[in-house]
This record gives sequence, C-alpha cells and structure tokens, in this order.
Amino acid sequence: MMTYSWYVAKLAHHHPGVHFPGLRWDPAHPEEKDTFNLEQFLSNNTQRSVFACIGLPEGDPSWERSFSRWPLGVCDFLVPVQTQFHPEEWAQRTRNMYNWSEPHNSFYPASWERVANEEMWQARMKTAFFLFDLAERLQGEGKARLYDLSYTLYKEIVETHSDYPPNWDKNLALACERVLRSGSRGHSPDVLLTCSIQHFSLYLQREHTDPQAPAIRSAITHLLRERDKL
Repeated sequence: MMTYSWYVAKLAHHHPGVHFPGLRWDPAHPEEKDTFNLEQFLSNNTQRSVFACIGLPEGDPSWERSFSRWPLGVCDFLVPVQTQFHPEEWAQRTRNMYNWSEPHNSFYPASWERVANEEMWQARMKTAFFLFDLAERLQGEGKARLYDLSYTLYKEIVETHSDYPPNWDKNLALACERVLRSGSRGHSPDVLLTCSIQHFSLYLQREHTDPQAPAIRSAITHLLRERDKL
C-alpha cells in the first residue's frame, strides 16, 4: 500500500510512532525525491518490532543489506543484522505457537483456500528450515548444534501429525543425514540412518515425479549400505 502516492499523505497520522522516510515507497526508484525503499523504512523504525507476513516483495531486496528475517509462523521478524540470534530460545518461542486445525489437503486443488491452508501448514516447519539453512551456510563451531536443533524440530512436527506436506519427509531425511555427518554423539547412527532412509522413501512414495528422485534413490541405497556396515 505504501507504493500509492496517497497512502502516506492520508494515512500516516493513523500510525503514530511509525516513521515514513518519504512520501512514497518506490522499490524501483528510491533515489528520487520523496521516495524510499524498504531498507530506509526499516532503518527509520528500529525502535519498534516489524513483521512481514506471507513473504517480502521480491522487487525490493534493499532490506537484505542491513536486516535479517527470523521465522515466526507465517510471518518473519525483521531485525538489524547485528542482532544476536539465539537458536534454542527462538526454537522454544516458535515451537508451540501454532493452533491451526484445518486438515492438510482439505480443499480443492488450485483454490485460494488450498493455498492459504498450505501456507499455514508450511509455517509449522519454518524455524526448522531456517536453522537447517543457517547450518548449511555456517562454517566451524555451531554447525552441528544447528543441525541437531533443526532435526529435533522436524522430528517433533512429523511425529505429531499423521497427514502433512510431503516435503516434511524430505526435509527430515536431510536433517537426519546432516546430524549423522556432523558427528553428533547424542544420537545413534542406526537411528539416524533408519530415519533418513524411511523418510526419503516416504517422500518418494508421495512425490515420485520429483526431478531429484534418481538422486534420492541413490542416496537411499548408499544409506542402506552404511547401515548394513554397523
């Protein structure tokens, strides 16, 4: 809405405490007079918590220079990049925030209800996915800790539901494998290998047309061999 020329002029006074660094949000031309980009808007409002729900506009990646986003259900909490992230605390904060009760796949394909329901279901695993992705990009100390926490969260949500999105199986299988490779001593190699094999297999049963299916089958074969060596 801030891209409309009338928005700030007419509605800014209804948002006390929100600072607009210009008269209009213009992702394409933020350098023009009286316009601003998302980074400038966020930088002028660091005194308050800012959340973006159902994604951020791809046309304005300026915020990535100065801000990070932490998953919070279907929303993201936007924080300055220098803000310290505490994985265990964030996992606990987001662990029990979901009370969505609509069954998965309960609406007609291509309906807006189906899309909305899928968003809510996928939101359950956003923290686990975020931690896994963070571990993938991290070097050195802390990597194994993030994989372990991601695995724990994935395992919790998969075991809690009997019907869930297929990608949860794939993600849990990957998390099991990463925890195994990280050398974590808190889990049995046999349990992790079995978990990875089982959930890769379940994923292929539901998503057999995945272009990565041959690679996943190859991974299953390799994991089976590793388990046989134990």
